[in-house]
Amino acid sequence: MVRPVARPVTAILAAGLLASGLFVASPAAASCAGWNPVALSATGRARAPTARDLIELAGFGQSDAEPVGGPSPLGLSPDGRFVATVLQRADLETNSYCQLLVLIDLDGNQPPRILDRGGGFIMTSYPFRGIDYPNGFPRRNVARWSSDGRAIAFLKHENGISRLWIAEPEGKAARPITPEGVDVARWVWSEDGRALLVAAKKGRAAAEAAIDREGTKGWRYDTRFDPGVALRPQVSAPLPETELAIDSASGATRSPSSVEHDRLKLGGERPLGVPRTTGAGATASAPVTGPTPFAPRLLKVRGADGRDLPCDDAVCRGKIVGLWWDDDGRALMFLRYTGWHDRYMTLFRWILGSAPQPVLQTDDDIEGCLPRRDALVCVREGAVRPPRIVSIDRKTGANRDLFDPNPGLASLTFGRTERIEWKNDIGHEVYGDLALPPGYRGGRLPLIIVQYSSRGFLRGGTGNEFPAHLLAARGFAVLIIDKPDMAAVDVPGIAVYDDVTRANTRDWAERRSTFSAIMAGVDLLVARGIVDPARVGITGLSDGASSARFAIINSPRFAAAAIASCCIDEEADASVGPAWEAYSRSVGYPPAWPVDTRFWKPYAFALNADHMRTPLLMQLADSETLMGLHAFTALKAGGAPVDLYVFPNETHVKWQPLHRAAAWERTVDWFAFWLLGEEDPDPAKRTQYDDWRALRPKAAAGK
Repeated sequence: MVRPVARPVTAILAAGLLASGLFVASPAAASCAGWNPVALSATGRARAPTARDLIELAGFGQSDAEPVGGPSPLGLSPDGRFVATVLQRADLETNSYCQLLVLIDLDGNQPPRILDRGGGFIMTSYPFRGIDYPNGFPRRNVARWSSDGRAIAFLKHENGISRLWIAEPEGKAARPITPEGVDVARWVWSEDGRALLVAAKKGRAAAEAAIDREGTKGWRYDTRFDPGVALRPQVSAPLPETELAIDSASGATRSPSSVEHDRLKLGGERPLGVPRTTGAGATASAPVTGPTPFAPRLLKVRGADGRDLPCDDAVCRGKIVGLWWDDDGRALMFLRYTGWHDRYMTLFRWILGSAPQPVLQTDDDIEGCLPRRDALVCVREGAVRPPRIVSIDRKTGANRDLFDPNPGLASLTFGRTERIEWKNDIGHEVYGDLALPPGYRGGRLPLIIVQYSSRGFLRGGTGNEFPAHLLAARGFAVLIIDKPDMAAVDVPGIAVYDDVTRANTRDWAERRSTFSAIMAGVDLLVARGIVDPARVGITGLSDGASSARFAIINSPRFAAAAIASCCIDEEADASVGPAWEAYSRSVGYPPAWPVDTRFWKPYAFALNADHMRTPLLMQLADSETLMGLHAFTALKAGGAPVDLYVFPNETHVKWQPLHRAAAWERTVDWFAFWLLGEEDPDPAKRTQYDDWRALRPKAAAGK
């Protein structure tokens, strides 16, 4: 359950951050009421980015997060004149989130307008080991038009519930359309645009009440328990849903028809495997070629006469992410990943009867594209350029900016960035984005490794936990690694995802593959004269934390480390619970007792605590801290230089803005202390540095 942080805590923490070097005065608004991105200009004095700048970035359909695909956050009006989109951003003053519904005239005849204001963070949750887990990642809030263009529907999250609202491009203020207490899971307009089809979660309150009643006689410890979340059974997942069809004019509700049920099941999306049809009757689709997790997509086109039009070019098979016909049906556009480890996004134009030709290839991330006349309207972002809406010419690939939700940040000064390529020891391709300090002119720098994906704007790696641009501004080289293909891709007979996990777990194949990629990337930068091999730090969240853990256990080359989650190890059956115990057996982990020391030795902190001397900072969510206490206690008892902080009411990804700011600041302080020998003179940090100085003899013992 997500619980708000008490206001006194946020006020104290905000005051401390305002006094620090990371969090200084910036053009960001102090409150949601004053946030008006359509009125801001791109003027301003050049300056370095601050934590506030980066935490309060506005995103399309969600607060700022790394691109992971999904539905387009852009709603194109039926006449093609306007885009409606939901903007969201974090607000450090209130430790909450702001939301706006914005209307953008694509022809530029009138300035963007705010149609509605209000609504908070909508968190993604998913069924995991039979329990409904909120993971801290923002759910994308999509704006969709009615077929007659008179209304725009979108979600507002208030008082713990996501309700569906309707706004009008002209006229009355936005209004809620779903009944109070109805928590919307999926929704879509009916085909005729007269009704909204809604799937809502139900039964949580009744399930919690049943667990309470059961507790009067004591709960049996079973697969409903996750001790890190709470010492009580969790509600089983997936939760049941109820479906409604709501008249958009009157608000009257009824049950959806079978046709409406099928439409709602897709949630308003059209999978790439579903054919796109031209007016003449030609079709195009890109279905997955097989049932295995690694199966590529294959472009399939059928002419209006019913004959297949095969594409023999290699670009028609692979990681295709978008597919659009030209208006006349004579050419097909498709967007896919290409190049070394899929580093590029490439837009192809296929004039039927000839070979597909690339019209745009970029290291930027492009997503959410919608066809409009002779262009695609998309969200685009690059290493030093946050997301904005662009128009991409279908014939030439020429790019034109349409709307920037963060215009006040155009004056920020970033250091040079570069995308570099290498291979690991089993021949898998790897790329990484290197960020250097502003004004860097040569010489060896301390290096921070950030994991485990890198697309678009350089944030803090997966989970946005370790701020690349702030670390670079502090004087570090930062390498954000996009990890190689899984070790399991080389194993025959992979059929389902559990097979992938088994193959990756066997002899720690996945950890060894990623470790090799990390070490080869470090060696490359050392050989180029950029990195000091004696001052290398490593970070990670989730899979990245697992890779960081494996790295500092199996190599003495890291001078400091910071992780945001910990740990699946020989003790995990107890701390994660019975559902994990059953699952872990099925994918190749040994039972908790007797401890298989030979299996766990390359991966478990506790079994290596007597010689661990890499300074380690652990900043964990309270819901995951129990998983890390065994490792932390063993490391501390073994003389390792380790420090642990716990963040309240948090999930796998830290969702509270003030927590992110505090974690970022402590991360920068930690690496500056160990790799630069520097301390922030802020008196409020005296205890922090007293504690870290006390760890120095322990770190020195390993040298």
